[in-house]
Amino acid sequence: MAARIDAVAEERDRARAVVVADAARDERARAHLDARQELDALLAASGFDDLDAARAALISDEEIEGIDIAIADHAAQLSATRSRLLELELDAGGDDPSAHDVDVSRDAVELADAARTDAISAHAGAVRTAEALQDLLQQVDRALAEVQESADEAAAVIRLADSVAGRAPNTMRMDLETFVLAAELEEIVAAANVRLAEMSSGRYTLHHSDARAARGRASGLGLDVLDAHTGRRRPPQSLSGGETFLASLALALGLGEVVTARAGGIRLDTLFVDEGFGSLDPETLELALRTLDDLRAGGRTVGVISHVEAMKEQLPAQLLVASTPEGPSVIHQDAARAPVVKRAR
Repeated sequence: MAARIDAVAEERDRARAVVVADAARDERARAHLDARQELDALLAASGFDDLDAARAALISDEEIEGIDIAIADHAAQLSATRSRLLELELDAGGDDPSAHDVDVSRDAVELADAARTDAISAHAGAVRTAEALQDLLQQVDRALAEVQESADEAAAVIRLADSVAGRAPNTMRMDLETFVLAAELEEIVAAANVRLAEMSSGRYTLHHSDARAARGRASGLGLDVLDAHTGRRRPPQSLSGGETFLASLALALGLGEVVTARAGGIRLDTLFVDEGFGSLDPETLELALRTLDDLRAGGRTVGVISHVEAMKEQLPAQLLVASTPEGPSVIHQDAARAPVVKRAR
Protein backbone atom coordinates (compact mmCIF):
# COMPACT_ATOMS: atom_id res chain seq x y z
CA MET A 1 0.00 0.00 0.00
CA ALA A 2 2.78 2.35 0.84
CA ALA A 3 4.49 1.58 -2.43
CA ARG A 4 1.33 2.43 -4.31
CA ILE A 5 1.03 5.74 -2.49
CA ASP A 6 4.62 6.59 -3.34
CA ALA A 7 4.04 5.75 -7.00
CA VAL A 8 0.97 8.02 -7.14
CA ALA A 9 2.86 10.83 -5.44
CA GLU A 10 5.71 10.44 -7.88
CA GLU A 11 3.27 10.53 -10.82
CA ARG A 12 1.69 13.65 -9.38
CA ASP A 13 5.06 15.36 -9.09
CA ARG A 14 5.88 14.52 -12.68
CA ALA A 15 2.53 15.96 -13.82
CA ARG A 16 3.20 19.14 -11.89
CA ALA A 17 6.67 19.37 -13.46
CA VAL A 18 5.13 19.03 -16.95
CA VAL A 19 2.63 21.81 -16.18
CA VAL A 20 5.39 24.08 -14.91
CA ALA A 21 7.52 23.28 -17.98
CA ASP A 22 4.61 24.08 -20.31
CA ALA A 23 4.01 27.38 -18.54
CA ALA A 24 7.70 28.27 -18.78
CA ARG A 25 7.70 27.38 -22.48
CA ASP A 26 4.69 29.60 -23.13
CA GLU A 27 6.34 32.45 -21.22
CA ARG A 28 9.51 32.10 -23.25
CA ALA A 29 7.46 32.07 -26.49
CA ARG A 30 5.70 35.27 -25.48
CA ALA A 31 9.02 36.86 -24.49
CA HIS A 32 10.53 35.80 -27.81
CA LEU A 33 7.60 37.31 -29.72
CA ASP A 34 7.82 40.55 -27.75
CA ALA A 35 11.55 40.70 -28.33
CA ARG A 36 11.06 40.07 -32.05
CA GLN A 37 8.49 42.85 -32.32
CA GLU A 38 10.72 45.23 -30.41
CA LEU A 39 13.63 44.28 -32.69
CA ASP A 40 11.55 44.94 -35.79
CA ALA A 41 10.51 48.33 -34.42
CA LEU A 42 14.08 49.23 -33.58
CA LEU A 43 15.28 48.15 -37.04
CA ALA A 44 12.57 50.27 -38.69
CA ALA A 45 13.49 53.30 -36.59
CA SER A 46 17.25 52.82 -37.07
CA GLY A 47 17.17 52.72 -40.84
CA PHE A 48 18.86 49.30 -41.10
CA ASP A 49 17.39 46.90 -43.62
CA ASP A 50 17.69 43.80 -41.41
CA LEU A 51 19.40 42.38 -38.36
CA ASP A 52 22.51 41.41 -40.29
CA ALA A 53 22.97 45.01 -41.41
CA ALA A 54 22.61 46.16 -37.80
CA ARG A 55 25.17 43.58 -36.64
CA ALA A 56 27.57 44.75 -39.35
CA ALA A 57 27.27 48.33 -38.02
CA LEU A 58 28.20 47.35 -34.47
CA ILE A 59 31.41 48.93 -33.16
CA SER A 60 33.77 47.76 -30.50
CA ASP A 61 33.99 49.01 -26.93
CA GLU A 62 37.26 50.78 -27.74
CA GLU A 63 35.61 52.68 -30.58
CA ILE A 64 32.70 53.59 -28.32
CA GLU A 65 35.12 54.91 -25.74
CA GLY A 66 36.89 57.05 -28.40
CA ILE A 67 33.59 58.47 -29.56
CA ASP A 68 32.62 59.32 -25.98
CA ILE A 69 35.93 61.17 -25.53
CA ALA A 70 35.42 63.13 -28.79
CA ILE A 71 31.90 64.06 -27.69
CA ALA A 72 33.17 65.26 -24.36
CA ASP A 73 35.87 67.38 -26.02
CA HIS A 74 33.34 68.89 -28.42
CA ALA A 75 31.00 69.71 -25.54
CA ALA A 76 33.85 71.44 -23.70
CA GLN A 77 34.81 73.49 -26.77
CA LEU A 78 31.18 74.41 -27.39
CA SER A 79 30.79 75.59 -23.81
CA ALA A 80 33.96 77.68 -24.04
CA THR A 81 32.84 79.22 -27.34
CA ARG A 82 29.44 80.13 -25.93
CA SER A 83 31.09 81.73 -22.92
CA ARG A 84 33.35 83.80 -25.21
CA LEU A 85 30.41 84.88 -27.34
CA LEU A 86 28.56 85.97 -24.22
CA GLU A 87 31.57 88.02 -23.14
CA LEU A 88 31.78 89.66 -26.56
CA GLU A 89 28.08 90.49 -26.51
CA LEU A 90 28.44 92.06 -23.08
CA ASP A 91 31.46 94.07 -24.25
CA ALA A 92 29.64 95.28 -27.36
CA GLY A 93 26.44 96.17 -25.54
CA GLY A 94 27.97 97.75 -22.47
CA ASP A 95 27.71 96.75 -18.89
CA ASP A 96 24.07 97.80 -18.69
CA PRO A 97 21.78 96.14 -21.27
CA SER A 98 19.12 98.65 -20.38
CA ALA A 99 21.26 101.34 -22.04
CA HIS A 100 19.82 100.44 -25.46
CA ASP A 101 17.37 103.06 -26.61
CA VAL A 102 14.33 100.99 -27.43
CA ASP A 103 12.35 104.05 -28.52
CA VAL A 104 14.96 105.02 -31.08
CA SER A 105 14.96 101.50 -32.47
CA ARG A 106 11.18 101.51 -32.62
CA ASP A 107 11.17 104.84 -34.49
CA ALA A 108 13.76 103.51 -36.92
CA VAL A 109 11.61 100.46 -37.57
CA GLU A 110 8.56 102.64 -38.17
CA LEU A 111 10.50 104.88 -40.57
CA ALA A 112 11.83 101.87 -42.43
CA ASP A 113 8.33 100.43 -42.67
CA ALA A 114 6.98 103.75 -43.98
CA ALA A 115 9.81 103.93 -46.53
CA ARG A 116 9.01 100.40 -47.63
CA THR A 117 5.35 101.32 -48.06
CA ASP A 118 6.29 104.41 -50.09
CA ALA A 119 8.66 102.37 -52.23
CA ILE A 120 5.94 99.83 -52.97
CA SER A 121 3.54 102.62 -53.91
CA ALA A 122 6.17 104.32 -56.09
CA HIS A 123 6.93 101.03 -57.81
CA ALA A 124 3.27 100.49 -58.58
CA GLY A 125 3.03 104.03 -59.97
CA ALA A 126 6.15 103.48 -62.06
CA VAL A 127 4.68 100.29 -63.47
CA ARG A 128 1.49 102.12 -64.46
CA THR A 129 3.50 104.95 -66.01
CA ALA A 130 5.65 102.48 -67.93
CA GLU A 131 2.56 100.77 -69.29
CA ALA A 132 1.10 104.12 -70.37
CA LEU A 133 4.38 105.11 -72.02
CA GLN A 134 4.50 101.77 -73.79
CA ASP A 135 1.04 102.43 -75.21
CA LEU A 136 2.10 105.91 -76.32
CA LEU A 137 5.25 104.49 -77.91
CA GLN A 138 3.19 102.03 -79.91
CA GLN A 139 0.94 104.87 -81.06
CA VAL A 140 3.96 106.94 -82.08
CA ASP A 141 5.42 103.98 -83.99
CA ARG A 142 2.17 103.55 -85.87
CA ALA A 143 2.03 107.27 -86.66
CA LEU A 144 5.64 107.28 -87.86
CA ALA A 145 4.96 104.30 -90.08
CA GLU A 146 2.03 106.15 -91.62
CA VAL A 147 3.98 109.35 -92.37
CA GLN A 148 7.33 107.78 -93.27
CA GLU A 149 6.55 107.67 -96.98
CA SER A 150 5.44 111.31 -96.95
CA ALA A 151 8.55 112.25 -94.99
CA ASP A 152 10.78 110.61 -97.60
CA GLU A 153 9.01 112.47 -100.39
CA ALA A 154 9.26 115.74 -98.45
CA ALA A 155 12.98 115.17 -97.87
CA ALA A 156 13.52 114.66 -101.60
CA VAL A 157 11.60 117.86 -102.38
CA ILE A 158 13.55 119.78 -99.73
CA ARG A 159 16.86 118.55 -101.14
CA LEU A 160 15.77 119.61 -104.61
CA ALA A 161 14.60 123.01 -103.35
CA ASP A 162 17.87 123.55 -101.48
CA SER A 163 19.88 122.62 -104.55
CA VAL A 164 17.85 124.97 -106.74
CA ALA A 165 18.25 127.75 -104.14
CA GLY A 166 22.02 127.26 -103.99
CA ARG A 167 22.11 125.70 -100.54
CA ALA A 168 23.57 122.37 -99.43
CA PRO A 169 23.95 119.81 -100.98
CA ASN A 170 24.70 122.28 -103.81
CA THR A 171 28.46 122.55 -103.34
CA MET A 172 28.74 125.37 -105.91
CA ARG A 173 26.22 127.56 -104.01
CA MET A 174 24.72 128.41 -107.40
CA ASP A 175 20.94 128.85 -107.52
CA LEU A 176 18.87 128.01 -110.59
CA GLU A 177 18.65 131.61 -111.79
CA THR A 178 22.41 132.01 -111.52
CA PHE A 179 22.90 128.72 -113.35
CA VAL A 180 20.81 129.98 -116.27
CA LEU A 181 22.60 133.33 -116.24
CA ALA A 182 25.95 131.54 -116.17
CA ALA A 183 25.01 129.73 -119.37
CA GLU A 184 24.06 133.06 -120.94
CA LEU A 185 27.27 134.62 -119.66
CA GLU A 186 29.34 131.98 -121.40
CA GLU A 187 27.78 132.96 -124.73
CA ILE A 188 28.27 136.66 -123.98
CA VAL A 189 31.93 136.07 -123.08
CA ALA A 190 32.47 134.13 -126.31
CA ALA A 191 31.04 137.02 -128.34
CA ALA A 192 32.94 139.62 -126.29
CA ASN A 193 36.28 137.89 -126.82
CA VAL A 194 36.02 138.56 -130.56
CA ARG A 195 35.96 142.31 -129.86
CA LEU A 196 38.41 142.19 -126.94
CA ALA A 197 41.01 140.29 -128.94
CA GLU A 198 40.89 143.02 -131.56
CA MET A 199 40.97 145.89 -129.05
CA SER A 200 43.78 144.36 -126.95
CA SER A 201 45.80 143.18 -129.95
CA GLY A 202 45.21 139.58 -128.92
CA ARG A 203 46.57 139.98 -125.39
CA TYR A 204 43.43 139.46 -123.28
CA THR A 205 40.75 136.77 -123.36
CA LEU A 206 37.82 136.61 -120.96
CA HIS A 207 36.85 133.29 -119.36
CA HIS A 208 33.71 132.46 -117.43
CA SER A 209 34.48 131.11 -113.91
CA ASP A 210 32.09 129.06 -111.80
CA ALA A 211 34.53 128.88 -108.89
CA ARG A 212 32.95 129.05 -105.48
CA ALA A 213 32.91 132.58 -104.10
CA ALA A 214 34.36 133.36 -100.69
CA ARG A 215 32.36 134.08 -97.50
CA GLY A 216 29.31 132.14 -98.67
CA ARG A 217 28.48 134.52 -101.54
CA ALA A 218 26.69 133.29 -104.65
CA SER A 219 28.91 131.65 -107.25
CA GLY A 220 28.71 131.05 -110.97
CA LEU A 221 28.98 134.53 -112.50
CA GLY A 222 32.69 135.15 -112.11
CA LEU A 223 35.15 136.19 -114.80
CA ASP A 224 38.86 135.59 -115.24
CA VAL A 225 41.20 137.31 -117.69
CA LEU A 226 43.79 135.24 -119.55
CA ASP A 227 46.88 137.34 -120.21
CA ALA A 228 48.70 136.06 -123.30
CA HIS A 229 51.89 137.80 -122.17
CA THR A 230 52.15 135.65 -119.02
CA GLY A 231 50.02 132.67 -120.00
CA ARG A 232 48.17 132.91 -116.67
CA ARG A 233 44.70 133.87 -115.63
CA ARG A 234 44.21 136.95 -113.48
CA PRO A 235 41.21 138.60 -111.82
CA PRO A 236 39.55 141.49 -113.67
CA GLN A 237 40.40 143.79 -110.75
CA SER A 238 44.07 143.56 -111.76
CA LEU A 239 43.42 145.31 -115.09
CA SER A 240 44.27 148.96 -115.48
CA GLY A 241 41.56 151.57 -115.93
CA GLY A 242 41.89 151.58 -119.70
CA GLU A 243 42.00 147.78 -119.90
CA THR A 244 38.92 147.55 -117.70
CA PHE A 245 37.10 149.96 -120.01
CA LEU A 246 37.97 147.89 -123.07
CA ALA A 247 36.84 144.67 -121.35
CA SER A 248 33.56 146.33 -120.30
CA LEU A 249 33.01 147.66 -123.81
CA ALA A 250 33.66 144.22 -125.27
CA LEU A 251 31.15 142.65 -122.85
CA ALA A 252 28.54 145.27 -123.74
CA LEU A 253 29.00 144.61 -127.43
CA GLY A 254 28.91 140.85 -126.83
CA LEU A 255 25.68 141.23 -124.85
CA GLY A 256 24.14 143.17 -127.72
CA GLU A 257 25.07 140.47 -130.20
CA VAL A 258 23.69 137.65 -128.00
CA VAL A 259 20.43 139.53 -127.40
CA THR A 260 20.12 140.15 -131.13
CA ALA A 261 20.62 136.45 -131.83
CA ARG A 262 18.11 135.43 -129.15
CA ALA A 263 15.51 137.99 -130.30
CA GLY A 264 15.04 136.36 -133.68
CA GLY A 265 17.42 138.64 -135.56
CA ILE A 266 16.13 141.92 -134.13
CA ARG A 267 19.07 144.31 -134.07
CA LEU A 268 20.03 146.68 -131.28
CA ASP A 269 20.82 149.65 -133.45
CA THR A 270 21.66 152.14 -130.70
CA LEU A 271 24.48 151.94 -128.18
CA PHE A 272 25.36 154.51 -125.49
CA VAL A 273 28.72 154.53 -123.72
CA ASP A 274 28.73 156.61 -120.52
CA GLU A 275 32.16 157.93 -119.42
CA GLY A 276 35.23 155.75 -119.00
CA PHE A 277 37.25 157.46 -121.72
CA GLY A 278 39.11 159.71 -119.31
CA SER A 279 41.14 156.76 -117.98
CA LEU A 280 42.45 155.77 -121.43
CA ASP A 281 45.87 156.60 -122.76
CA PRO A 282 45.95 158.12 -126.28
CA GLU A 283 46.69 154.81 -127.99
CA THR A 284 43.91 152.96 -126.17
CA LEU A 285 41.52 155.86 -126.72
CA GLU A 286 42.23 155.73 -130.42
CA LEU A 287 41.59 151.98 -130.42
CA ALA A 288 38.28 152.37 -128.56
CA LEU A 289 37.09 155.12 -130.90
CA ARG A 290 38.04 153.04 -133.92
CA THR A 291 35.97 150.16 -132.57
CA LEU A 292 32.98 152.44 -132.01
CA ASP A 293 33.44 153.91 -135.46
CA ASP A 294 33.37 150.42 -136.94
CA LEU A 295 30.04 149.86 -135.18
CA ARG A 296 28.72 153.12 -136.58
CA ALA A 297 29.93 152.16 -140.03
CA GLY A 298 28.05 148.89 -139.63
CA GLY A 299 24.77 150.77 -139.30
CA ARG A 300 24.53 151.28 -135.56
CA THR A 301 24.06 154.56 -133.75
CA VAL A 302 26.69 155.02 -131.07
CA GLY A 303 26.27 157.69 -128.40
CA VAL A 304 29.25 158.63 -126.23
CA ILE A 305 28.93 160.60 -122.99
CA SER A 306 32.28 162.05 -121.99
CA HIS A 307 34.15 165.08 -120.65
CA VAL A 308 37.35 164.30 -122.57
CA GLU A 309 38.26 167.30 -124.75
CA ALA A 310 40.28 165.16 -127.17
CA MET A 311 37.15 163.31 -128.22
CA LYS A 312 35.48 166.47 -129.54
CA GLU A 313 37.79 166.45 -132.54
CA GLN A 314 36.92 162.86 -133.45
CA LEU A 315 33.14 162.87 -132.99
CA PRO A 316 31.34 164.02 -136.14
CA ALA A 317 28.10 164.98 -134.38
CA GLN A 318 27.90 166.40 -130.88
CA LEU A 319 25.36 167.51 -128.30
CA LEU A 320 26.96 169.83 -125.77
CA VAL A 321 25.44 170.34 -122.32
CA ALA A 322 26.33 173.64 -120.64
CA SER A 323 25.16 175.07 -117.35
CA THR A 324 23.68 178.60 -117.15
CA PRO A 325 23.72 181.17 -114.37
CA GLU A 326 19.97 180.75 -114.04
CA GLY A 327 20.40 177.10 -113.00
CA PRO A 328 19.02 174.85 -115.78
CA SER A 329 21.52 173.32 -118.21
CA VAL A 330 21.29 174.09 -121.93
CA ILE A 331 21.88 171.50 -124.67
CA HIS A 332 23.65 172.69 -127.86
CA GLN A 333 23.76 170.66 -131.05
CA ASP A 334 27.19 172.07 -131.94
CA ALA A 335 29.48 174.50 -130.20
CA ALA A 336 28.88 177.14 -132.88
CA ARG A 337 25.11 176.76 -133.08
CA ALA A 338 22.34 178.42 -131.11
CA PRO A 339 20.64 176.57 -128.26
CA VAL A 340 17.93 174.13 -129.11
CA VAL A 341 14.54 174.08 -127.43
CA LYS A 342 15.20 171.20 -125.02
CA ARG A 343 16.39 172.13 -121.53
CA ALA A 344 17.70 169.83 -118.82
CA ARG A 345 17.43 170.28 -115.09
